[in-house]
Amino acid sequence: MKLIHYTIGRLSWVLLLTMAFWTLFFYFQLLNEVRDETDDSLRNYKKIIIKQALRDSSLLTSHVDILTRYYIHEIPEEAGKQYEERFVTTEAFNEYEMDEEPVRVLYTSFRTDNGRYYELTILTSTLEEDDMLESILWSIIYLYIAMLICILVVTQLVFRKSLRPLYKLIHWLDSYTLGKKNNPLENKTKVSEFKRLNQTISEMAMRNEKVFGQQKQFLENASHELQTPLAICSNKLELLSENPCCTEELLDEIGEIHQTIGRIIKLNKSLLLLSRIENRQYGDEKDVNFNALISRINTDFNLIYAPKELSVEIKEEGIFSFRMNETLSQVLLTNLLKNALIHSPNKGIIQISIRENEIVFSNTATNAPLNTEKIFLRFYHASDKKTESTGLGLAIVKSIVDSYDLQIHYFYDGKHHFSLKKIR
Repeated sequence: MKLIHYTIGRLSWVLLLTMAFWTLFFYFQLLNEVRDETDDSLRNYKKIIIKQALRDSSLLTSHVDILTRYYIHEIPEEAGKQYEERFVTTEAFNEYEMDEEPVRVLYTSFRTDNGRYYELTILTSTLEEDDMLESILWSIIYLYIAMLICILVVTQLVFRKSLRPLYKLIHWLDSYTLGKKNNPLENKTKVSEFKRLNQTISEMAMRNEKVFGQQKQFLENASHELQTPLAICSNKLELLSENPCCTEELLDEIGEIHQTIGRIIKLNKSLLLLSRIENRQYGDEKDVNFNALISRINTDFNLIYAPKELSVEIKEEGIFSFRMNETLSQVLLTNLLKNALIHSPNKGIIQISIRENEIVFSNTATNAPLNTEKIFLRFYHASDKKTESTGLGLAIVKSIVDSYDLQIHYFYDGKHHFSLKKIR
């Protein structure tokens, strides 16, 4: 979710809750104000009626008009002395509209000069609360929609303009590739936080470039400094094995040492390859046809693994094409196919199913399912094949896959299956 959409969503909820509380507050405030004004009018009307009734006893009768009506009737002296004035909101039948309507009622009492007590009931029409609430509610809804639209428009415009330096910085980071020539960060802004962010990221990029250069130089030096003496040792062992003075036991020892050195050489190359992959030193990319690449690798392996009499079946149901570094694509497929060849029994069957978005490497198995939590870890060995592999092949596969929009998945159904899929 984009920052602008997240912010607008939060603002919408805050605005909705604020408007809801404000609507309730406004409604009750308005209702109280109307009642207060109505009660004041009833009190004034009461004073007028009582004053006139005390002046002229012939007015001690009920009166009814369109808006206001009052009723007067005599009550006992005891009730009159204890009478408490009160206001009540209720409904009364309106003869003119032939319908029930809300009225505000004042119940009070007064005493005439001759000591007689009378109850005065005054009714006056008031606002219909349901209609008022509905009217206010719809007004608030219209106001909320109008405000929300305004906020959306204004927020879009203000946010897009205010966050333009941030989007420019993100775009620069997306196009930034460690170890390559990158354009300098030019992101002028008046916002101090963005200025500080630009400066921090520029400094971080410079530090990363420096560390990357040091790592790259170290890997190159390590590759040269380790491979050269190992190659010399291997050559000297070969020369030593040709010495006529060597006994059979000594030749066996020399052969074991030669195999160990060969394994160290392969291990060194694999570790250096892993480091280069993780440091993103393979930047050049192109569209690679995996179908053709698998066919070529399989042809190369046919002679190497001919003694095992393996059967490799390639089933093409589509063209798997992906944009990545060509060298890494070859390493990826070589390790997957080599893994299937090494861990298949003699006269085993290897099936490679190629679809548009997936490649599945399957091979017959002689052992139990592999540990899915450890299978892609470095130096993990699932069986007694330790002497034949470095334990880095699948780790290299995982490292390459994680560098691109690919994923590798292992499952077992009597056979070992490795599924290579495009994420999107």
